[in-house]
Amino acid sequence: MVIERVKSSRVSNQSASEAVGPVVDMSINNGEDVIQATSESFWEVGKFVRTVKRVDNGYSLCSSLKQLINTRAEIERSYSKQLTSWSKKWNEFLDKGTEYGTTQGAWRGVLEEANKVANLHTDMADKLVNNVIVSIKQWQKESYHKSMMHFKETKEFEDGFRKVQKPWEKKLNKVLTAKKDFHNACRNEKSTANQENNARADTAMSSDQLKKLQDKLKKCQADVETTQAKYTASLNDLNGYNAKYVEEMTEVFNSCQEFERRRIEFIKKTMFDIHQCLDLSVDTNYSQVYTDLHHTISSTDSEKDLRWWSNTHGADMPMNWPVFEEYSPDLKPIHGKEKKMTSTEGITITSIRQNPDNFVPSSNQRGNRDSQLSQKSQSSNNNPAYSNSVPQPSPPQVKASSQSVSQQPTASQSSVANPFGDGDDEDEQVSNSGSGVGSETMGSVMSVPARVVYDYKAEEDDEISAEAGEVITRLSEQDDMGWVKARTKDGREGLIPYGYVEDIE
Repeated sequence: MVIERVKSSRVSNQSASEAVGPVVDMSINNGEDVIQATSESFWEVGKFVRTVKRVDNGYSLCSSLKQLINTRAEIERSYSKQLTSWSKKWNEFLDKGTEYGTTQGAWRGVLEEANKVANLHTDMADKLVNNVIVSIKQWQKESYHKSMMHFKETKEFEDGFRKVQKPWEKKLNKVLTAKKDFHNACRNEKSTANQENNARADTAMSSDQLKKLQDKLKKCQADVETTQAKYTASLNDLNGYNAKYVEEMTEVFNSCQEFERRRIEFIKKTMFDIHQCLDLSVDTNYSQVYTDLHHTISSTDSEKDLRWWSNTHGADMPMNWPVFEEYSPDLKPIHGKEKKMTSTEGITITSIRQNPDNFVPSSNQRGNRDSQLSQKSQSSNNNPAYSNSVPQPSPPQVKASSQSVSQQPTASQSSVANPFGDGDDEDEQVSNSGSGVGSETMGSVMSVPARVVYDYKAEEDDEISAEAGEVITRLSEQDDMGWVKARTKDGREGLIPYGYVEDIE
C-alpha cells in the first residue's frame, strides 16, 4: 500500500542543527528509484489542489476534443465539396469536348471515383459529428454535474482533501512553532556562550558582570532543553499521525484517480471511434470504388473507338454515289416568269380561264427560270447530305412579270384580239385579269422592312441579288407565283422569292 511506501523522516534529538530541513521528509520507493521529497509534494498542505483541478481540466479537454473532431469534420466536408465541384467541371468539359467512346468512359471513371470518394468523406464527417461528438457530450453530461461556481465532483474532492488534511495541518503548525522556538533558543544560547567566554578572557570585566553572563547562559541552556523537548514531542505526535493522514489522503486521492481513469478510458474509446470513422481502408465501399475504377479503365478499347469513328466520321461512312438516272417524263421544266413582250401591236388572247386566282401560264409563257429551279431541286434530292445540312425554302412558283401587259388594248385592238368582237365588258374584264395578274400585285404601293433569310443570286435582269442577314424593303405583296418586289439599301429594285425573306416585326 501507499502507506507502506511512505516513510516519515526522523529529526535527531542530539543536535539542533540536525533538525534543520523539511519537517516531513517523505520518499517513495517503488522498487526502482528513490524519489526525493520536495516542497511541492502532494502531502504538503494545499498541494492537493492540482489533483482537484485535474477534474476541471478533464471537462475542458473533452470540450477541446469535440472542437478537434468538429474541425476535422469541416475539413472532410470541404474536401468532399471540392471533389464534387472538380468532377462537375470536368464532366461538363467531356460533355462539350472532343473525347469519345471508351476513352471518354475512362475519363468519366476517374470523375466517378471522385464523386464516390466525396460521398465517403461526407459520410465520415457525418459519423464524426453525429456519433463521436454526441458520445462525448453524453459522457460529459453523465460525469460532470454543474453547480453555481464549479462542478459538483470538484467540490467533493476538494472538501474531502481539506477534511483529511485539517488535523494533520494543526499538528504540523505545532511542529513548526516548536521548531522555531527551539532554533531561537539555540541561537540565544550560542550567543550568550560566546559572550561568557569573552568576558572570562577580559580582565577589565568585573566579577558581577561575569556572573550575570554565566546565569544568562544557564537560562539559555535550560530554554534549549525545554524547547527541544517540546519540538521533539510535537514532531513525534505529527509522525505518529502520519500513517492515518496518509491513509485518509490516499483514499480521497484514489477516488480522484478512479474518476480520472474513467476519463482516460473514455478518451481511449473515443479515439478508437475516431479511428473507425477515419479508416477508409477497411470500408468495403472504399475498396469497391477503386475496383470499379480499375474495371472502367480496363474497358478502354482503342480498336472499338477507332471503328466507331470510322463508321461515324470516317472511311466506313455510307455514301450516295452518283448513278445513271433515266429520263422521267414527269419532270417537266417550269419557266420562272413570263417573257417580256416586245411587240407593240397589242395583245392576242390565246386562252381564257374563269379563275384568275389559280392562273397557270401557258407553255409558251414559261422561261428558263423554273427549269433551273427544277434542276436545283433534283440535285438537292439526289444529295441527302446537302438537303439535310442546309434548310431550303420552298421554291417560288412562276412569277408574273409586271411588264406582261405593256399597255391597255384599244377598242380596235380588242376587236382584233377577241374573235367574238362583240364588245362584251365581262369578257374584256376576264381577259384583263388573266393576263395582268403580275401588274395587279406588283403595282400596289407599300414599304415593309424585311430581312433576307437565305443568300439569293439574281439570274435575270429584273431580279436582285441579296445575302442572308441583309435588310431590304419589301415593296409589294407576294404574287401568285411566289415573288415580291423589293429594294436594297443601295437603291437596287427587283424581284426576289418571297420564301427567301421575312418581315421584320
